[in-house]
Amino acid sequence: MTRLKTIPISKASADQRSGRAGRTEPGVAYRLWSKVEHSPRKRHIEPALTQVDLAGFALELAAWGASDPTELRFLDQPPKRSFAEARRLLELLGALEAGRLTDVGRLMVNLPLHPRLARMVVDAGVDQWLACVLAALIDDRDMLRGRPDEIPADIATRLALIADPTSRHEALDRRVRDRISRNADDLSRRAGAKKGSLDIDNSGRILALAFPDRLAVQRGSAGRFQLRTGTSAWVAASDPIAGERFVVVADLDGKRKDARIRLAAALDADEVSTVFAHEVESRVTLEWVDDRLVERRVVRLGGMVLDEWEQRAQPGPDATAAVVARLRDRKLADLPWTDAAKGLRDRVAFLRASRNEEWPDWSTPALVASVEEWLVPYLGLPTGFDRFYRLDLASILRGSLGHALAAKLDALAPKEVQVPSGRRIRLDYSEGTPSISVKVQEMYGTDATPEVAGQPIVLHLLSPANRPVQVTRDLGGFWRGSWSEVRKEMAGRYPKHEWPDDPAKAKPRR
Repeated sequence: MTRLKTIPISKASADQRSGRAGRTEPGVAYRLWSKVEHSPRKRHIEPALTQVDLAGFALELAAWGASDPTELRFLDQPPKRSFAEARRLLELLGALEAGRLTDVGRLMVNLPLHPRLARMVVDAGVDQWLACVLAALIDDRDMLRGRPDEIPADIATRLALIADPTSRHEALDRRVRDRISRNADDLSRRAGAKKGSLDIDNSGRILALAFPDRLAVQRGSAGRFQLRTGTSAWVAASDPIAGERFVVVADLDGKRKDARIRLAAALDADEVSTVFAHEVESRVTLEWVDDRLVERRVVRLGGMVLDEWEQRAQPGPDATAAVVARLRDRKLADLPWTDAAKGLRDRVAFLRASRNEEWPDWSTPALVASVEEWLVPYLGLPTGFDRFYRLDLASILRGSLGHALAAKLDALAPKEVQVPSGRRIRLDYSEGTPSISVKVQEMYGTDATPEVAGQPIVLHLLSPANRPVQVTRDLGGFWRGSWSEVRKEMAGRYPKHEWPDDPAKAKPRR
C-alpha cells in the first residue's frame, strides 16, 4: 500500500526551483537555510519507478509481450521485489496466467485505471455502472473533507451522495462529487456500461473484485478488523461499518500495524462465499466435548473463518473410528470396568501365566491392540462415550473365549472357593496368585490348604476384628507351627471366642 508523504526537498530539486528566478528576466534566488537544514538533504529524489505501485506498469509490459523488465532499457530498473508483488497481484486479479495476459487482462489494459479498479469494472456484470462509480470514487480524492476521526469510512455513504445529487452532507465537497460523477460517465462509455440506479447494497461484493486481498473480518470489539494478509486495521466504534462482520478495504493510512481504515464497504458471508468461491474451503472435523463426539463444520477462506457450527456426530464409520481412536489413546480407561470384568481378566491372566496354554492375552496393551476384534462388534454405531456404561464387559470378554474355554476357565480358576465353615468366598487373582481373606475360625477343622489349578491359594487369616493374623500357603504348617503363639495372643484379646490347641480337629465357626 502506497501513500503520499511530505518529506524535505532534495538539493537537486532546490537547484531546479532556484533556476526559475532567471527564466523571464534576470533575478537571484535566496535560500534562508541554516547549515543544519541544508546538510542532511538528499542529493536527488528517489526515482518514482522505485517508489510506486508497479501493478499498472507490469500489466502494460505484459500487453507489450515483455514478461521481464530487464529485457528493456530503463534509467533505473524497477525493484525486483516490487515487480514480483505486482505480478502476483495481477495473477490474483486474473489478468495474468502462467505469465501471459488473459482475456480479462486485455480488457483491463484498455481502461485508464489501476489494474485493481479495471478488473472491478470488467468483471462486474449487471453491476457495471456501480463498478464505474466506485472506480471513479476511489481514483479521485475523497469527496468528504475534514478530520479523519470525523469522516465515516463507509463507502455506501459516498455512493448515496452520488446517487442523489440533491443530497447533502456537512463534510461534502460538491466539486469533487461532480467530478467523480463526470469521470464515472466517461468510464461507463469506455467500458460500454449502461447507466442506471446504483444498487448500493452490492458495493462490498463489487469492491471485492478489485481488492480480494483486502477482505477483512471483525476481530474482538466493534471496529476492530483483521485483513487476509494478517494486518490489523480499525475504524471508529461509531462508524457505520464498525459492527459489520466482513468488510472490503479500499484505502488505509498505510501503517504496517493497526492501520486505520479510510474507505471500505461491508459484505455478508454469502457474498464472500460467492466472490471467493474458488478459494473457500469447507471442512468437517470430529471433536470431543467431554464424552460426546461432535461434528464441527468450518468454512474458511485461507486462515479466515467465514462460518462455523457444530452438531452431534452422525453415526457411521468416521464416528466409530474416532471412538476407537480415543479408546486407544486413553488405554480403555473410559470403559465400565466392573469388579466382575476385572476379576475375569485376572483369572485368565493367572491361567495364562501358570499353564501357558490357549489362554488369550488380556493385558491392557493387548486389549488396546485388538479392540476392533473383541469390542467394536458390540458398540453398534457409537457417537460418544456417554452410553458406554451399558456395556457388560465381563460378558463380552467371556463370549470371546468360546463355550469350551469358558467352561474350562470355571473348572480351573473358579470365581469362589468353599471354606470349612461352608461359606463360599470370592477368590482374588489380582496379584497373580489366587488368594482369599477369611477369619481364622472359619478354617478350623482341616489342615489342607485349598487349591486352584493345582496350586495352593494364599490365605489371609483374620482375627474377629478382621485384622491380619497370618498370611500363608501352608495351613497345616501354620497350625503346627506359630499357631500356639497366635492362639495365646488372640485368647487374651478375644476371650469369648474359641482358640483350640489343635484347630485342625476343631469345629469351624462363622
